[in-house]
Amino acid sequence: MTTIRYPDGREMKLPEKKSTVDHRKTENQTEAQRLRNSLIKSNMGMGFEADIEKCCDFYREKGIADFYKRPTPIKVVKMSKEHPGMISEAYFQEKSTTDFVGIYKAKYIDFECKETKHDRVPYSMIREQQYRHLDFILKLGGVGFFLVSFRTYQEVYLMPAKIILDAVADGSHPGFKREFFQEKGTKVERSYLPPYRLLEAIDSTFRL
Repeated sequence: MTTIRYPDGREMKLPEKKSTVDHRKTENQTEAQRLRNSLIKSNMGMGFEADIEKCCDFYREKGIADFYKRPTPIKVVKMSKEHPGMISEAYFQEKSTTDFVGIYKAKYIDFECKETKHDRVPYSMIREQQYRHLDFILKLGGVGFFLVSFRTYQEVYLMPAKIILDAVADGSHPGFKREFFQEKGTKVERSYLPPYRLLEAIDSTFRL
């Protein structure tokens, strides 16, 4: 209720009008709401990827495996005149492929990380160039897979790229449900150091 106070002390309460606008739709959102949602979406998975990077650092320091996060390719257009060494303008030069690449037990390893707060991974969440890239890696004899974090359930699964690619080839699904990963994937257990038992999951899945 909105209250109006008159100079003589009287008060009048006005009922608030309920908005019929659905702000869940992008076209009905303010610029601030769209910016906030965009930031939330862009940050999705960053904490998960940071944990995987810690795993990579741990294995590298121990001399067990060498994985690293693939840098996003950019083309520098302009350097800052006020701050030498700082880029003032750049753009993405090409579409990125997968997140991580490396070697373990003499095998080339290539994998993509995804995180969702829902109980499924929609087909659109995995970009077309990632499918093509992993298909190419498998044809060359490399090891390719997806690491998927279901944030709400605090679960992470390793899914071989071949299983995903075969399912995509069928073209009869709207996405990959959590049950799909539970049935056909390998659950990656949490740990203290490293944060995930990634190598154990790789060994169990691919028998390296």
